[in-house]
Amino acid sequence: MDLTAVNFPAGWTAAGWALAAPLFLWAVRAAPWGRFGESEPVHVWYGAIFCLLVLWSIQATVGDGFTFHLLGVAAFTLLVGAPLALVGTGIAIAVNLAVRGGLWENAALVWLTMAAVPVAATWLVHRISLRLLPPHFFVYIFVVAFFGAALSLAAAGIAGAIALTAGGDRPADLVFGEYVPYLLYLAFGEATLTGMALTLMVVYRPQWVASFDDARYLEGR
Repeated sequence: MDLTAVNFPAGWTAAGWALAAPLFLWAVRAAPWGRFGESEPVHVWYGAIFCLLVLWSIQATVGDGFTFHLLGVAAFTLLVGAPLALVGTGIAIAVNLAVRGGLWENAALVWLTMAAVPVAATWLVHRISLRLLPPHFFVYIFVVAFFGAALSLAAAGIAGAIALTAGGDRPADLVFGEYVPYLLYLAFGEATLTGMALTLMVVYRPQWVASFDDARYLEGR
């Protein structure tokens, strides 16, 4: 379900803004804006935001208005880092609302479920891999990119499902019986897309991928 079209209680939207605002401000302050002194990193960031908007526009509706689409947030996070990904997804959500319409008061809840949760899931998988797994190229591709992307979409979908049932007055048996099972199929697509995209980029444009370290993943140091 597209949370931008759900009539949440005022308390839910207020809580969403109360959680999202400090997290977004932290992301703005923590983001490495110094990278943008060169033209290539800022073009990569803008291009990734545009790709998110295109990806989100490719949607499918199942059942009673449940709308599905790939996120691309895991790839964005691995490409530019968590803080820039949080800021960039916020921009993408604002542009999407302006172009496609929706309830602006829901923007914080949408950002928390579609951006903050999958960014956190991707970052967590990446950090665990750095600490516990060997420094190998295929660890990055199959664990960080592939599995991290699948987990990020599943986490975002479950967060959205909880919001729908707890705040959107949607029946839990409908949401978790009809909506959540589709996440398994969509998570595989998200993992495949992210794994393929990151593989191409680390081979041909490794300087674009902030989370990829040549010394670690290619030289094993």
